[in-house]
Amino acid sequence: MPAPALPMLSATTRSSRAIMRTESPAHAPLVAMNPRYPVLDGLRGAAAFAVLFYHLRNLSAADRPAWAGSVFASGYLAVDLFFVLSGFVIAHAYGERLGKTLGIRQFLRARFIRLQPVIAIGTLIGLGVALSCRILGLPDAPGLFAIVTSLPANLMMLPNLLVPWGIFLFNPPAWSLFYELIANGAYAAAMCRQPRTVPKRPAANDHFLVAIALAGLIGVAVSASVLGDLDRGVVLSDWPVALARITFSFTIGLLLHRSRDRWLTKTPDLAMPYLLAACLILLAPEWSGGARAIYDVGFVVFASPMLVMLAARSTLHGRWSRVATQLGIVSYPLYAVHAPIKHLIETFFPTTFLSLLALSAGVSVLVAIVVGYVIDPALRAWICERTRLRAPSRDLMPMRDRA
Repeated sequence: MPAPALPMLSATTRSSRAIMRTESPAHAPLVAMNPRYPVLDGLRGAAAFAVLFYHLRNLSAADRPAWAGSVFASGYLAVDLFFVLSGFVIAHAYGERLGKTLGIRQFLRARFIRLQPVIAIGTLIGLGVALSCRILGLPDAPGLFAIVTSLPANLMMLPNLLVPWGIFLFNPPAWSLFYELIANGAYAAAMCRQPRTVPKRPAANDHFLVAIALAGLIGVAVSASVLGDLDRGVVLSDWPVALARITFSFTIGLLLHRSRDRWLTKTPDLAMPYLLAACLILLAPEWSGGARAIYDVGFVVFASPMLVMLAARSTLHGRWSRVATQLGIVSYPLYAVHAPIKHLIETFFPTTFLSLLALSAGVSVLVAIVVGYVIDPALRAWICERTRLRAPSRDLMPMRDRA
């Protein structure tokens, strides 16, 4: 079996959902004019950093210390948190308009424009690394067939089924965004199929969503029991686990939004710094054996939805509002570019582990800032102008950054 261009990053190398910003700029007609949940931006940012350090702990260095393997050992579970965020934010931004003033094609086009430019940047960085490894004859270089067949598919956010060991060869985190888009499309299709002239039945819809969530829960529990953990999704054979994870968590996000009037005012108003600290602590522990599987299921079923509920209830004060916004802007680009940057640095700049760690983290954050603040907005504006579609807001960011 040929070796992948990037080391087999965990199922989390996603980031997420993609994740979406919850703001609703006036210039973006596709954004619902609903109350914002700004702390969701901060939560997404904290989760993106957990994913970053989860992958950096495996940097290739001869002097890598034993403790490095324990750093954010549960970081891959941030993907499930991203999926819950995605369901909540998509329902908040589009639930009332899908099938009425917003059609499925317009919705999916807006989602694609929101997600694709950033993931394409990460993919092109990964392509450069793969080609360089191939030209230099390095042992982990992928074959030309894998490179040629992966590029067009991956740029369109599609997996390359011809390379089952690396369906997103150049940028493994894209696997979670692919499944997130599937969930987005299924939700939009269901909403648009409801007759406009027939009154909606919230209770019946809720029962249907509960049934879907239960099916996903069974899949999550069985996967964790059989495989020992939920760190799956990056290769083709992981599809049953990936499908179970997105089915449960995205649906839970939808249900949380639909039921928010029942729980929002009853949820404690936890300050954002404490909430982000709790998120990072929950994504840090290292477990083994049966405890690993139990923790994974517990996080997905209880901790992840609770974090979203607390973030939706939390109010911001002073400078923390700006911090939340900044974390939201950087989170998706960070999730989307850190994996190829990591591989680039550890391949061509061999040095000590701590130096690699600092360099990889610093470059990843710097690139994420430039992409989030400058490149991505410009690319989306250009695409929207070319397609005669007004720019979608950050509201539609993947939940890995946001939903």
